[in-house]
Amino acid sequence: MSPELVLQPQPPVTISCADCGTLQHIPDLPPGGVVECQRCDRTLAKRSATGFDLTLACAIAIFLLLPPAVFMPLLDSSLKKLLFEESRLVSSVGTIYHEVWFPFAFGFLFFAFLFPALRALFQIVVFTSLRLGWPLWQRGRIFRWSEELRIWSMTDVVVIAGAVAYVRAAIPADVVVRIGAWCYLVVAILVIIGDRSLDRRAVWNAIHADAETVPHRHVASCDVCELAAPQRRSGDSCPRCGSRLDRPIAPRYIPAVTAVAAAIPLCIPAYGAAVMVNDQLTGVLEHTVIGTVQLLADHGYWQIGVIVLVAGVAVPITVLTGLIWLLARVRFPNKHGLVIRTRAYRVLHRLVRWPMIIPFVAALAAPIVDYRGIDDIVAGPGATPLFLLIALLMFAMRFFEPRQMWKSAGELT
Repeated sequence: MSPELVLQPQPPVTISCADCGTLQHIPDLPPGGVVECQRCDRTLAKRSATGFDLTLACAIAIFLLLPPAVFMPLLDSSLKKLLFEESRLVSSVGTIYHEVWFPFAFGFLFFAFLFPALRALFQIVVFTSLRLGWPLWQRGRIFRWSEELRIWSMTDVVVIAGAVAYVRAAIPADVVVRIGAWCYLVVAILVIIGDRSLDRRAVWNAIHADAETVPHRHVASCDVCELAAPQRRSGDSCPRCGSRLDRPIAPRYIPAVTAVAAAIPLCIPAYGAAVMVNDQLTGVLEHTVIGTVQLLADHGYWQIGVIVLVAGVAVPITVLTGLIWLLARVRFPNKHGLVIRTRAYRVLHRLVRWPMIIPFVAALAAPIVDYRGIDDIVAGPGATPLFLLIALLMFAMRFFEPRQMWKSAGELT
């Protein structure tokens, strides 16, 4: 399909809802128009006036700004105008590696830099090839990878964690924001703009057109790009994104249960142990998640304390409880409330990444206040289990399929 056709009126198409598996006939939409699944209320299409051009421009800017954001000075700190320290985003990786646990360090590196950069690169390759009409092998698969990296690219989470780390470090020291922090803030804003302006249905149609007629029988479909493929059989590769058509969902249930079961015992060390340790001349102060909230409130930063409390305590408890509920409803199905549970899944999917703010605060604050023997902030022993807890919840959410609830209740063939 020619790239110029992306912004032209599109014929009505038929797609398969990824959440409930229902075939839907999508009409041509005006700019700003939205279509939701008539069965589970999932957003199936959202027409954008810019197609993918604005997202392409944002991706190019993100790819160019990420290196200076990561390697240029992030924050400067001084203690009584006598001692000075400089931090860079990349220095947090080395600090975590030496002081805490190397998977935590590599997790921060991937979530804060490599995944956002890789996602921007994938978007640049796909959208440029569409705009210029160049043939590109496995274009749909590359776009699928960029979409799967969406939940793991945490520029917005890092920005909020950086703001909390700035306030936390400003309690014992004088902190100044440097060019690297401003570059990373621009990157996070561009990521949000690019995501909000992207017409994903137009991109999928430009890669491989959806069916224009409604089949009168069950057809193989893709739960990733939502393609209905009448000419293919279940188990074949999707001709658009390369995923499996009618992908088996039952094998994904056990990994989701296992991840949740592994996350539950981690709650004790994650919230019982200190996530940050402040080694001062007068003694060693250890702060748990709740202790950090209390510390911020005591110094007048109660608004920041509320952010830490919600992101570090309320959201993980909500996600963990919600996942247990959804998994139980797969084992003990009930047709009543399927739509509500599917909506709950989508809310939890959006929330699950935000608790990473807390371990990221520990990672970002450690290099800022690093005056050994006088005043030193390090990531505490609770940061690692908290990081693991959130990562396991993210994996559980990634493995969980809402279609399992519909299938176990007899509403999906």
